[in-house]
Amino acid sequence: MLRNYIKSSLRNIIRHKGYTFINISGLTVGMATSIFIFLWVMDELSFDKFHVNKDRIYRAMKNATYSDGKIETTWSTPMRLADVMLAEVPEIDQTMRATYGQNFLIRFGEKAIYEEGLYADSTLFSIFTFPIIAGDANNPLPDIKSVAISQKLAIKFFEDENPIGQVLRVAQKYDLKVTAVFANVPENSTLQFDFAIPFEVWEKENSWAENWGNNGMQTFVSIKPGTSPEAVNEKIDSLIWKHCNGCGNVAYLFPYTKMRLKAEFENGKSTGGRIDYVISFGMVAIIILSIACINFMNLATARASTRSREVGIRKVIGAQRRGLITQFMGESLMLSFTALIFALGLVQIMLPVFNSLTNKTIHVPFQDTTFMLGLLAIALFCGITSGSYPAFFLSSFKPASVLKGVSNAALSGGGLRKTLVVIQFVVSVVLIVGSIVVYSQITYIRDKNLGFEKENVIILNQFEGVYKNQEAFKNELLQHPQIKNVGIGGHNPFGVYNSTNDPVWPGKPDGFSVTFRVIQCDQGFIPTLNMKILEGGNFSDNYKQDSANYIINEKAMEVMGLTPDNVIGTSLEMWSGKGKIIGLANDFNNQNLHEQIEPLIFVYGPRQTWRIFVKIEGYVTDAIAHIKKTHMKFDPDYPFEFLFLDEEFNKEYRSEEVLGKLCLSFTLVAVLISCLGLFGLASFTAERRQKELGVRKILGATMAQLVIMLCSDFAKLVVIGLVIGCPVAWYLASEYLSGFAFHAELGFWIFGATALGTLSIALITVAYQAARASLANPVESLRSE
Repeated sequence: MLRNYIKSSLRNIIRHKGYTFINISGLTVGMATSIFIFLWVMDELSFDKFHVNKDRIYRAMKNATYSDGKIETTWSTPMRLADVMLAEVPEIDQTMRATYGQNFLIRFGEKAIYEEGLYADSTLFSIFTFPIIAGDANNPLPDIKSVAISQKLAIKFFEDENPIGQVLRVAQKYDLKVTAVFANVPENSTLQFDFAIPFEVWEKENSWAENWGNNGMQTFVSIKPGTSPEAVNEKIDSLIWKHCNGCGNVAYLFPYTKMRLKAEFENGKSTGGRIDYVISFGMVAIIILSIACINFMNLATARASTRSREVGIRKVIGAQRRGLITQFMGESLMLSFTALIFALGLVQIMLPVFNSLTNKTIHVPFQDTTFMLGLLAIALFCGITSGSYPAFFLSSFKPASVLKGVSNAALSGGGLRKTLVVIQFVVSVVLIVGSIVVYSQITYIRDKNLGFEKENVIILNQFEGVYKNQEAFKNELLQHPQIKNVGIGGHNPFGVYNSTNDPVWPGKPDGFSVTFRVIQCDQGFIPTLNMKILEGGNFSDNYKQDSANYIINEKAMEVMGLTPDNVIGTSLEMWSGKGKIIGLANDFNNQNLHEQIEPLIFVYGPRQTWRIFVKIEGYVTDAIAHIKKTHMKFDPDYPFEFLFLDEEFNKEYRSEEVLGKLCLSFTLVAVLISCLGLFGLASFTAERRQKELGVRKILGATMAQLVIMLCSDFAKLVVIGLVIGCPVAWYLASEYLSGFAFHAELGFWIFGATALGTLSIALITVAYQAARASLANPVESLRSE
């Protein structure tokens, strides 16, 4: 019997090649898309899970409560927090302080390489699982003259030689002995670095960090086994307040393994982050698979009447319903696993494109049990979902009725098909609107007036020669006619992470706490970025004159309770001592556009900076050549590297760009699969109505009238899909845009364009088959009548 079922299924598949091709094509594309999403989700969920004690690792966070009730969450913490937590909270096993990663020039003999590293406590290697493969694993950073390097870096410098004990020149100012080599940091690690310098080195050079009101580094902790993190949080809740009366900051621990996916906070609580993308794309995978399955079900039920006699004969000769269900489900599973094989081939071919799209290096892990079980689940899901309704539907036919040729409305399955087509286009509408909205937001971000100019601004890092001769370097750059301004600053203007609660001004209320962003810069920074001084003036080049003077933005003026009439000359005291406000700058977006503009203070401190900003007008190539020549004159030991400020800005929104590209790709796939199904249904409908079309043609119906008649039924279904899909799309798009403090408008044109495009694509798909049917010779279709 089984052999008979297989032969019958294969015969049926071969006989109807067109429908088989449409079914397998739709399932293949749907499966391939779902596999890509599955791989992407697996990669995202794997981040930081390789650490042996991952469930005991936490990142110290800080909630700053402002006087207006707003709570801001950040992972930039006071430097002394780690020592105090370790001393006063017995449940904490270890602590580790680290700076954010930055690039340093590393030199050994004639070799010089620019690599990313960080300053960190030696507990970096005992809290986290970055295995030491050479050197003392118990004490990898024994003193401030030591450095730990990655295996990759060791090979670059020393090849087959033993790196332990070798001395590297780091940043042209540290001679550090290699005391440990650690295994290369995995790509699915949030912390990325190729060397680690003892944190004490950074601590000695940054005395400002001693103040509890200043934040500039990361703090990580490991709690003892069996410890409740809630109990630890109760004990560290008041630590910052205890040492910094008036700071209004509260420390707490957040699971490190959640930082990658749940890094967005609102009012002191985690509200999501990349996990939203993971969930959304997981749902998209299921939706696209479902659309492919809907196509299968639609075509199977549409062809039910052509197989009704087969079912009737089988039942007459003794076939049981269970056996018929098994046959049709087996047929469906056969197609599903065939599509899976093609899908895997398509994934292998398209994987480089997908990696380029997502900025990842994903591979297909055939050796991974979870992945293989996932593939099996996808094939079974498609096979069972696609074949379930047709199997039960076809096996329910009454043999007496079908063999007599008695018409039964139930055989057509028209109601179900119409419902499934509507569902397909509801999903397509939501995906199309979503794709347009995401790209509108990306365009808005790129084109938004940020309050400063980011175009044609080059960023250079300061090294030893430039740092010691800042003014001479600037003056030489300005000799070139295409270079209009040069400024020195500690931060990109759209990502100011230095903050402080220190500022004191006349009339500041007792207990009033607010965090100010801080940019340390020289007199050239503001004009180079074409920021506006609304009141007062800019810094001068006189360090003694401006070392204790400050420029604030409009938001800071508002927070301080000042006005444009009295802001200039108001005394202000913070890091540089007691001084006065000499300028009021325009508000500009000093944070990610997800956030509101923050109060900000410019501090005159060119010696506390590490970046140079160069404004170019005219021939960029000539100007860059001059910059390179000047750079090599002052810092010949460092390779010349530069970035454009607008490119750095775009990197801030790389996640949104990837989201946009993926949304567009998934939308095209969903529309393609929907159109494949519509094409198959239109073909079958035209085939079933061939005699009717022949009669109408003989009676004088024109080709246009026949096409319109065949298209109208499908057009109604698409319109219903639009009516249902547009409100759903509007709600979801509004939710997405609400995550940005600054966002594009959700215009009606988006829904109009979606409706027009969807209807046009659907009608073109159907019209082709309708026109083909209407051109057929009516004599051929009516010959048997």
